[in-house]
Amino acid sequence: MSFSEAAGPEADHLNVMLLTHSYWPESSPPQRRWKTFTRVIADSGHRVSVVTPRADILRSSASGGKPSTETGIRIIRYPGFGIAAGLVGKVARSIGHAVVSIPASLRSGRQDIVIATVPALSMLFSGFAVSRLLRARFVVDLRDPWPDLFRDSHILRSPMLEPLAIRAMLCLLRRADLVITVTEGLARNARSQGMLNVATVPNGVDLANYPVPLKRAKTTSGEGRLQVLYLGNVGLSQGLDLLVRVAAQLPGSLHVRIVGDGNDRNRLQHLAMELGAPVEFLDPVRGDQIMEMYRWADTVVVSLRPDWPSFSYTVPSKLYELLALDLHVTGLVRGEAAAIINHAKAGQVVGQDLDSLTRHLQQLHRDRDALRIRGKGPQWIAGHANLAALGKSYARHLEALGKPGVPARKERS
Repeated sequence: MSFSEAAGPEADHLNVMLLTHSYWPESSPPQRRWKTFTRVIADSGHRVSVVTPRADILRSSASGGKPSTETGIRIIRYPGFGIAAGLVGKVARSIGHAVVSIPASLRSGRQDIVIATVPALSMLFSGFAVSRLLRARFVVDLRDPWPDLFRDSHILRSPMLEPLAIRAMLCLLRRADLVITVTEGLARNARSQGMLNVATVPNGVDLANYPVPLKRAKTTSGEGRLQVLYLGNVGLSQGLDLLVRVAAQLPGSLHVRIVGDGNDRNRLQHLAMELGAPVEFLDPVRGDQIMEMYRWADTVVVSLRPDWPSFSYTVPSKLYELLALDLHVTGLVRGEAAAIINHAKAGQVVGQDLDSLTRHLQQLHRDRDALRIRGKGPQWIAGHANLAALGKSYARHLEALGKPGVPARKERS
């Protein structure tokens, strides 16, 4: 389908550009969100251009970085700069993406709306620049609690750089015509920081990919141990020390798997060895391998460290997938994420201390009936986190924002 086939009359359609660090054919929560949302926006009669790094799978493709149109969505790819190691490498790679995304974006022609996804943080700066160069409305899709995470994480490791980075980021966020957040708490925080036009469109899952709840594998560890899984990013944000320390306290009762990669994995591996904890560290998995991990697990851990205040209004995107599959969740979270687990009756929210998690996992080990959740997860997703329905909401927010010739509505939504 070409642009002319996807869009209606010139007066009715919007030209919408998305700058994102992750898009098809990659597999990530941002990719899945945007693959659905861009499809819904295009089906609503608008022209969509996606500016994104070239995925590994396409690096040897004959199309290279040339623009391409797929099912009514124009995809413009630029060099991906490979895989970066360490904080400095990742920052340099992110800045490189921001720089080369600007000329790539300008090849798309006139735009009415430019959307920048955050993270990656560099996209905020390049998205703002592109919106000004193209005289388009500027929309920020704010997925994480920035700039508060600068204060919580001290990622910049500099008392001089941190306030400068916060001020620069707030300056751009306040100049956005619309900020779309993924949680209500994040929206309230954005308004308190001076962002006027703020809306919430949560993360979710495509229900078409989860036709039935996932059935557990019949095989177990053989020793009667409780099989506990954490799958995802293994970084400082997750605070997985607690899980490792509890495993060390219950060596005959637990078999813990931590599946994924991140900047805290090596330290956690050393901690597990030092404590003699029965923790198995596995490399990241994809596709059917993810489902096999879920079938193996008695309970799946969702964790955000408790000492960063901004995580009280953060919801890990992985939680929505677990609910869609009707898996038992052990929630080491607070705020909105904890409320979702409770409302969906998807498992238990546990105090983030050694005694509370130890008692919880001992109880699950003794009483396997507690693992039989009530099947509310898929129903909760259908009512609150169906990506197709959320995509329609996103499209309506863009339509309300309108074209550059129409004054932007400044309202609290």
